[in-house]
Amino acid sequence: MTKPSPISKLHLYIFRGIIYGILTFVSTSSCFAQTDHIKVFFEKLSTAKHDTDRVNIYYSISRLYWNKNADSALLMADKSLELAKKIHFEKGIALAYLAKGVALGYKGNWPESLDCHLQCLRISEKLGMEGLTGNEYNNIAGMYTSLEDYTKALYYNRLAYKIALKQHDPTGFAPYAPLVNIGEIFKYEGQPDSAIAYNYRALIIAKRAKDPTSIATALYNIGENYITKKNYRQAQIYFYEAVNIAQKAGDDEDVAYCHTGLALTNYHMGKYNFSMLYAQKGLEESRKSGIVELIKTAYHVLYLTHQKMGNYQQALYYRDLEVELNDSLNTVEKQIAIRNIQSTYELDKKQRQIDLLNKDKLISQKELEKIKLKRNILMAGALLLILLAFILFRNYTQKRRLSEQLALQNKNISEQNERLEELVLVKDRLFSIIGHDLRGPIHALYQMINVLKEEDLSKEESEFWIEKAGEYLTITSHLLENLLYWAKSQMDGIYTNPANFDVQKVIEQNIMLIKARAVEKKVTVTAMNIIAPEIVYGDETMIDIVVRNLVENAVKFSKAGGVVTIGAEKKESLTLITVKDNGKGIPEEAQAKIFDKLSSYTTFGTASEKGSGLGLLLCKELVEKNNGTLWFESKTGIGSSFHFTIPS
Repeated sequence: MTKPSPISKLHLYIFRGIIYGILTFVSTSSCFAQTDHIKVFFEKLSTAKHDTDRVNIYYSISRLYWNKNADSALLMADKSLELAKKIHFEKGIALAYLAKGVALGYKGNWPESLDCHLQCLRISEKLGMEGLTGNEYNNIAGMYTSLEDYTKALYYNRLAYKIALKQHDPTGFAPYAPLVNIGEIFKYEGQPDSAIAYNYRALIIAKRAKDPTSIATALYNIGENYITKKNYRQAQIYFYEAVNIAQKAGDDEDVAYCHTGLALTNYHMGKYNFSMLYAQKGLEESRKSGIVELIKTAYHVLYLTHQKMGNYQQALYYRDLEVELNDSLNTVEKQIAIRNIQSTYELDKKQRQIDLLNKDKLISQKELEKIKLKRNILMAGALLLILLAFILFRNYTQKRRLSEQLALQNKNISEQNERLEELVLVKDRLFSIIGHDLRGPIHALYQMINVLKEEDLSKEESEFWIEKAGEYLTITSHLLENLLYWAKSQMDGIYTNPANFDVQKVIEQNIMLIKARAVEKKVTVTAMNIIAPEIVYGDETMIDIVVRNLVENAVKFSKAGGVVTIGAEKKESLTLITVKDNGKGIPEEAQAKIFDKLSSYTTFGTASEKGSGLGLLLCKELVEKNNGTLWFESKTGIGSSFHFTIPS
């Protein structure tokens, strides 16, 4: 036993679940199954100003009669359809066909009902009304279920379910009807457990939406499948719950179905009096609603019950009524008509698709021509733009190249000017040193030689003046050597000749050279950390000049009793050489001038030794030529420490 989809409340459930949120132009579509509502619609019909409003009102009244009176529902649907066709209102025509198809299904007119649903489907597909299309898929699926063509029924149900899932329905009610219909298919195919599972899913949706009619239907369907499983007590529980909800909601159709279901369960449980009572109630209610399929079911239950109770004459009476009604529903002519209608729809659909493809092809050709024209125009414009851009870019490149050349020339001129200024300063400094620092020692030597020429000098006096001349020659030689190296580095640049050598030997040699002068000043010169050879990579001659200048400076600025220490220490890939003294130190204000080649800072030693200021400048340049760094720390009255690095 079932509630047949195409002629049952399923139309109403489907409409609620899919169409409800789509066809909002029917402003009165929320009114259901109440006499007062029908009266209100008839009053609106008399005051409606537009024919489209009248079409919608007729349609709404037809829907209200669906589960009340099939003839009235059909009458209102026909009026809606007639007026909609007259004013060429396609949406109204589609809805009128929907209402008429449902009404004809209630009356058992299968071919006419299917034709109406297919007419509605054609329009909904044409207008792109996806919600209405899904609704009709459900209706057609329900009809094929009743005709036992489950393959087509399942095909249309799945189409409806896909559309339902895509609907933007905030209530989530849209998938309800497809789930119920799929459950019906599994029931008819003898799979009650699957049918129950789908109806449970539908029941959850209905409860979430708080729709009593839909809840009652799902409960009824679950109970019906428990009859198939021969679990009659469980079926009875679901029927009682469903009938209570349907009665409170005023849903006469669901009440009729539930009473008929209770009649069948009581029959199987052997409670024939209750079976008879519920079957009579179901028959009266189904006759009132005009539900032909339900009337046939009531006849069948009454036939079985009277037979069990021994009332064979009454049983035969109801059996004849059932057979007569069944024959009227399932004649061969109706089956052929239904198949012809379906075939006509399929052919018409294919022809419309072909026409649409041809139309699209023609439109595509025109669009293609327009696109080609636009493309040619764009290409011509693009070529012009590219040509213009090329000209502009070439001009810009030339200007930029000229600007860069001019800037480079200006930079070269500026650098040359700076270089000339430096060379002028170097020249001035060289002449200053030659005029003052070299002239003094050379004049002193000249005087000493004149003294030595005198024949009346004693041996002691001669030795004294010879020693003094030797000291002046050493100082003058070192000064001249520094002067030549520094002048060459400033004028032409100097080039290194790097090689591996032992820097400890260089330190020892310079200590030996300075020792006599240090002893004269009573300064101690010692070498630290001399344990093993310290091999470095650089120009040995340049490093020798650096060490000699730093040691001489340390002795020069040390007082009697002072100590000068020289050490070499390995630091990863470098060797650190330090020359430290505890002499007079360098004033803080003078420290910034030590390595400034444009200044000429110099001062006298502790024994009034005169300097040129070239020694430290030369040391810095020679160290940097050998990939090292030179720096110092100094405090007045405490002493100075000069450090430089050289690659190991």
